[in-house]
Amino acid sequence: MCRPAVHGQLLLFRPRRHLAQEHVRRIRDRHLADYDDLQPLAIAKAAEQGLSKHWWRLTCWMLRLALAVRDADGEDLVAEEVLDDLPHSQSAAADILREAGLLRPRQRRRPVIPPKPHRSCRHCDCWGFRSVCSGCSSWGKHPVGDCRRCGRRGVPLADGICRGCCLHIYHHGPETREETWTQLWFGGDLAPRLAIRPGTLAYPAFANKAQHRAAIARPSAPTLSPHLVDPAQTALFEVRRDWTCIAVGELDRLPSLTPAAQVLLDDFRSHARQQGWDEQVRRLAARSLRILLAWLGADAPIHEADIRSLPADRPSTSARRILQFLARRHMVIPDPARQVDIHQRAIDQRIQTFPEEIADELRRWVLVLRGEGRREHPAMPFETIRKYLGYLYPILTGWAARATSLREITKDDCQAALTQRPGPTGRDFLSALRSLFRALKQERVIFRDPTRTLSLSTAERLPVPIPTDRLRGLIDRAESPMAKFVVALVAIHGLGRRETRHLLLADLDLARGRLKVRRDLPHTVYLDELTHTLATDWLRDCHRRWPLTTNPYLLASQQTVADDRLPPVSTMVMNQIFRPLGLTLSKLRQDRILDEARQTEDPVHLMRVFGIAAETAMKYIHTAHPERRSTLWR
Repeated sequence: MCRPAVHGQLLLFRPRRHLAQEHVRRIRDRHLADYDDLQPLAIAKAAEQGLSKHWWRLTCWMLRLALAVRDADGEDLVAEEVLDDLPHSQSAAADILREAGLLRPRQRRRPVIPPKPHRSCRHCDCWGFRSVCSGCSSWGKHPVGDCRRCGRRGVPLADGICRGCCLHIYHHGPETREETWTQLWFGGDLAPRLAIRPGTLAYPAFANKAQHRAAIARPSAPTLSPHLVDPAQTALFEVRRDWTCIAVGELDRLPSLTPAAQVLLDDFRSHARQQGWDEQVRRLAARSLRILLAWLGADAPIHEADIRSLPADRPSTSARRILQFLARRHMVIPDPARQVDIHQRAIDQRIQTFPEEIADELRRWVLVLRGEGRREHPAMPFETIRKYLGYLYPILTGWAARATSLREITKDDCQAALTQRPGPTGRDFLSALRSLFRALKQERVIFRDPTRTLSLSTAERLPVPIPTDRLRGLIDRAESPMAKFVVALVAIHGLGRRETRHLLLADLDLARGRLKVRRDLPHTVYLDELTHTLATDWLRDCHRRWPLTTNPYLLASQQTVADDRLPPVSTMVMNQIFRPLGLTLSKLRQDRILDEARQTEDPVHLMRVFGIAAETAMKYIHTAHPERRSTLWR
């Protein structure tokens, strides 16, 4: 099958071959030149486009057939006509052969068009190859009659004059209007290029007829939206807009943009490119802003609720970026419902799930913690109150099923609930439970505090070292330059989660190899060679991805560089760095402190290097050197 021919032999004609899948097996053991170079290209193309193993194996079979046909024709390159005979993957094989420089383009022969007999235009008598020249063909819309100047019969006329007379008068002056003859013109490619303005001598000559025809065929632009917001118009009542009627792919059906709205949309696209946003994020955000401006315009501020209710393929992606962009231009009316703290809203939503009397008692508890009770004291943050309510929520739900008020809860109920939560969870639950009943006792809602005599004894947990096999190659297993840098800061220098997130770009001095850590007592980290290299790699990667960011923090993410509030990276970002490694940041830091404690017995040294308290430092010293402890662990 397809026996190799003499190399360089000329083909008399190229036969069409009927190649099939079974032919691949017949040439399976044949050595084909250049196949070893094509197979890696097919595998790399499949990996780049996310294709399966079956795809590149099938493509390699087709490449072997093409190379066998090439050898049978005695040629150096695979002719593009050969690929038409392949049963599968013609385009994929063509791309790989073209990339390897082994594909010869298809040879196209121009058809020989016999020349037409010479003739003259029957309307203007110009000499060419058509019975009606291209100029006179455009006069077909004019009425047909006899020219009153030259006497030609049955020709299109404009104001009683044919096209040939119009051209003659235009070139030779208006005094030739009374003559009865015309100049003889050449037609076709030799015809003179006459620059005649539209309307001159009734001859409509357009600079670009293709654009003119496209403009006529193009549908008319949509009208402006009848719902444009007028800044001088007051609202009778506020109504939440529903954007679900606008589906994906219907942007062409939206109303036209006003000039001010178009300028604002162009500014937003330019801002998105300068900030280095992802292409899909830019497209979604511009699409959402296009919907807003098409319906509401850009003359008046837009309600925040209308912006957040926009349809988007990614929840909250486009709304947040649009809000920040419009807020800088004072074009956003804030939503009063969102001015409340997010933790406060979560607390109110959970309290509303309880019966009315228990819900009122929980609201009194929240007021006491916020410093608004019968006795003045510093207000507790809503975030902490939300955590307390989270600890109590499962038990309160069970109590609400059999009690109408917290006054019915006894010491036995609290002790039973505490027994179900041993360890650190029980300590957190007991703190929240004491806070609840002490606040109600202070407000005289209950008569006796059932948690007064409750206590919880727990064994003190000592730091445990991480096995060496889990630490080996830890930095190399990190996924990104920022992840490698963060792992090095924690594993080598023992930085904590909060102080790592709040490192500023100005705190890093690569020239001197120093990093300033902001604690109660300022601390300077002297970078080793590995950490210095990882810091340089991260700064280069950050500059490549977001060259125009103004975020002052050393660590950055796609969300923080686009946020006008310039926040640090979130705790979620830090957790995602360590999750693929199978460790947590706190465990890795504990292992680093414990390793340092084995090298020294000075707790002050641990306090200065790692910024920990005296009690914590002594715990690490006693763990590393148990002989220094005067009493045994419980």
